[in-house]
Amino acid sequence: MATYRYVGYDLLTSFKKVFDDADIRLNQVLYWIQVISNRIRYQQAQVTESGLYTSTFSSVAVVKDTKGRVYFDLPNQVMDLPNEKGIEYITYNEETGCCCEGASFMQVMFQPTNVMKAHRLYGDEYERPTPSNPYFYRVGHKADGKQVSRIYLVGVDCIDITDVEIGIKCTLDPSNVCDLDDEIPVPNEQIEFLMKEVLALGRFVMMIPEEMENDGADKASEVQTRPIAQSPAARQQVQQQTQQ
Repeated sequence: MATYRYVGYDLLTSFKKVFDDADIRLNQVLYWIQVISNRIRYQQAQVTESGLYTSTFSSVAVVKDTKGRVYFDLPNQVMDLPNEKGIEYITYNEETGCCCEGASFMQVMFQPTNVMKAHRLYGDEYERPTPSNPYFYRVGHKADGKQVSRIYLVGVDCIDITDVEIGIKCTLDPSNVCDLDDEIPVPNEQIEFLMKEVLALGRFVMMIPEEMENDGADKASEVQTRPIAQSPAARQQVQQQTQQ
């Protein structure tokens, strides 16, 4: 069982052997584990197109802003896959205006679009957004100091829609590991690859040249006072001018 505790401390021991004087802590290693796990999950989602990393959320509240636009904020980070494939589905019941009431065959699915395409859709009688043919588009939004994905719903502006059900391919928050005894959410056959990539990432970070680090100091005066390299002929010419 590949838990954060087992893999994290194993990697930490390996780093200490190579960089014995470096101040590497478990939290840093856990952060790298999450980063590489997200990369593995993203690559697998593109190749397999399975629902392995899909999470569903029912009764997600929908609200209107002051301009009448219908939206909700995604409850979790989503994989940024092409054509909004990170969002598996968004559905609601056209008859009741929510996701949980009414017959299942009345569920209407939102189609992905973007801001510019949504504007164009209104000019096509066959694609025009309506309550029975709705669309959604995603934009970045800052809420409570965090960057979230806001989903705007197109075609349901004139009806009373209260909530939706959604399914999304979730990403992991690199800064948050709740329990060290939780299993790392990647397939077991990928754990060896994950550890190898974390070691490579850690070595890269530890071996960044000092010149590439920004310590905030102003080096302009130092640069100006450095002697300029001159050829022997140039130095001789300067000496002659000085003696005259």
